[in-house]
Amino acid sequence: MSAPRSAAVAAMSGALLILASSVPRAQVAPTLSIREPIEGAPVLGQITISVALAPADATGVELLITVDGRELCTLQRPPWSCAWDAGRDMREHHVRAVATFPDGGRLVANRRTKGLDINETVDVAAVQVPVIVTDAKGRFVRGLAKDAFTLLENGKPQRIDTLTDDSLPLELIATIDISASMGQAMPQVQAAVKGLLARLRPGDTTTLLGFNETVFVLAEREGDAALRAAAVDALVPWGGTAFFDATVRSLELVGDRAGRRGIIIFSDGDDRHSVGRRDESLRRIEEGQVVIYTVGFGDAASAQFRETLRAFAEASGGRAYFPRRAEDLDADFGAILEELSHQYILSYVSSAPPDGSWRTLEIRACDGCQVRAREGYRAPER
Repeated sequence: MSAPRSAAVAAMSGALLILASSVPRAQVAPTLSIREPIEGAPVLGQITISVALAPADATGVELLITVDGRELCTLQRPPWSCAWDAGRDMREHHVRAVATFPDGGRLVANRRTKGLDINETVDVAAVQVPVIVTDAKGRFVRGLAKDAFTLLENGKPQRIDTLTDDSLPLELIATIDISASMGQAMPQVQAAVKGLLARLRPGDTTTLLGFNETVFVLAEREGDAALRAAAVDALVPWGGTAFFDATVRSLELVGDRAGRRGIIIFSDGDDRHSVGRRDESLRRIEEGQVVIYTVGFGDAASAQFRETLRAFAEASGGRAYFPRRAEDLDADFGAILEELSHQYILSYVSSAPPDGSWRTLEIRACDGCQVRAREGYRAPER
């Protein structure tokens, strides 16, 4: 760990110690709450159930988490969280946390997730296509039903099984270049990223990655605004750039979960340290089902790297942005979030068998509407 990073960690640790010692334990009444999932939010696939227990350093506590009356995990120390597979059907669940203290006292917290009607459930094995719809003046079109869309794969009409609109939470992956060349601009970049995350809605989550020669996960599916901001503050610039590896890692963290998802990848220079290659990363994007926005910052990137940023974004149905100054980041990040906030997800099961082939997509919507989506995808192999 470099000297600046060590000093930052030491300073943060000292601040926490001062805060803890300044509050008499006897005056702190224990509290228990469920942080994730959000009350009334729908859940699908692998998620993390996260519980807040105060005081955080309480000893001798046993925390039991159950889902739908079945024991999921029992914890004796932080972090008060455990993984849960919510399954492929979006149905209502009851999450319950019970903290038992050494003196026999107990605290209980409950949470219910949202379910959908049987004809609205999402098959996570289906092809999912993120779609942006605008009118002739470029304004976002909201409130469309699935019968407003026509979807063709290799020229053949496909039956759209489900449509997901902006009523579902957004899962955002923010992947930020922290190579040494970012040193001077990093404070302004951090401020812009925090501004972006502060505009997320309750129930939205963020996974924050920093990358140089290595990829670091600083927060995973985090819904707490303060913890997201703290993770951004932990970004420290050093080392080289492994853009292709960071792209693949971002896609891995999204996985195959159904729902509204988006990736923002921010970098200021050419990739010189990735283990993987450009074509491998591009193929992963073609196989994925998530929209990617790339942001090439400043003037350091070569024309070839800028073209890579465009290719990666367009292959997913996203856009590439090239702000020259840190002051321009707020506007570009705002434009990206505005699109993600008006995103539809069309889900269908292809009529063709899985064979690893490239398949073109054509999507139409209401009369006079403009549709932007990926031009195709690479089917899974049998």
